Amino acid sequence: MNISIFYPSQGIVAKDLLFCKYTNHQFLDQVCNPSTDLIYACSASVLPQAFAAKQYYKKPLVCWCWDIPFNWRQWNMSDSGIMLNSGRDQDNNKKIELLKKCDLVISASKWTQQVLKDYGISSEQIYFYINIEEISAIPEQTKKKHIIQISRYFYNKKFEHSILALPEGYTMNLIGTGLNSMYGNELKQYAIGRKIVFNDNMSRIDTIKALKSAQILVSPSVFEGWGITPVEALYCGIPVLLSDLEVFKEVYGDNVLYHKKNDPVDMKQKLELLISDKKLQKKIIKDCKSIIAEFTPEKFAKRWEKCLI
Repeated sequence: MNISIFYPSQGIVAKDLLFCKYTNHQFLDQVCNPSTDLIYACSASVLPQAFAAKQYYKKPLVCWCWDIPFNWRQWNMSDSGIMLNSGRDQDNNKKIELLKKCDLVISASKWTQQVLKDYGISSEQIYFYINIEEISAIPEQTKKKHIIQISRYFYNKKFEHSILALPEGYTMNLIGTGLNSMYGNELKQYAIGRKIVFNDNMSRIDTIKALKSAQILVSPSVFEGWGITPVEALYCGIPVLLSDLEVFKEVYGDNVLYHKKNDPVDMKQKLELLISDKKLQKKIIKDCKSIIAEFTPEKFAKRWEKCLI
């Protein structure tokens, strides 16, 4: 098939979306024309463009949906954060209406699938993948007394909890994009007097090197549609500490250590426990091997194509 593919970043092309090379389709980047057989939106955020192409060319539209951030009021944000997110309900409603007009929606997790169902949207569910080729190409790194969190700098990611939960004698290595945002400036205030290293727009190679040199990855998010970085960490042999989100428990079950979400005190206690218990660290890595083995681009491509049939 000829597939017109739309995605948020204008700086990449279809061949950069690793799963594409494991299919037999031809991909058109960010455009649609009469030769198109199918339109694929990689995120609900690009549905306006993809749906406009659907209307003009009368082609079927498939959308990958990570999440619908319906619970943004529960993110325990500052007044500035609440004001910044005040348009989310309207944005969510627009996404929901467009998702209902898609010929097929693919959800990133069973949790997202249920959220969509609650909005009256049926979907197929498959898990995403990690770029194992890219990660494996980076050699092992010397371990440092670093705890690491990798994500976009935004309120639901709760970087401030990682800062507050940092055990004595360790450095918190924070990697993301958007550090100069309103939220990023709030984080810098939390970091005063603490051993925090902020990284903004770090290259992918340097990010993987930093991950492989860390002792533990934390993800204290209060909202996720799936979450890629814990899978990447486990693939690198790095144990993880996660917030007790339903979607994390869906993916990892009882095989990792959790802390109460929105609770930096409990997070610090669990982090200190994990640091001190080397057997637990090894058990997490061992028990998660069969889970992360499912998240390869080849397996994703097969599941993705099966959805399209």
